[in-house]
Amino acid sequence: MHWGTYEVRAENGRLVDVEPWRGDPDPSPIGRSLLGTVQGELRVARPAIRRGWLESDRSGPASRRGDEPFVEVSWETALDIVAKELGRVRSTHDNSAIYAGSYGGASAGRFHHAQGQLHR
Repeated sequence: MHWGTYEVRAENGRLVDVEPWRGDPDPSPIGRSLLGTVQGELRVARPAIRRGWLESDRSGPASRRGDEPFVEVSWETALDIVAKELGRVRSTHDNSAIYAGSYGGASAGRFHHAQGQLHR
């Protein structure tokens, strides 16, 4: 892991503590943020889809974006919807219409260079 090695403690399936590995001579304090990252109140716990899109013909109306609530759905439902939408876009516009990369996230080494991976 880029931030170091940590010992974690969980209770009843929830992360309750993150401590730097005692053998690390200079542990990064960033590891303490893992508790909030994994189960913080701002983390998206379940997939959600804009209500108007979910209830319409799945293509719109885009005019209500930002004004209507999102509806939580199961992971199975979300994955099915994504698969169908990718198929629809591919058949309508071809693969070039799908951005399957990342805008960033590079780290040491070329393998983790997002733009390089996109064009492999």
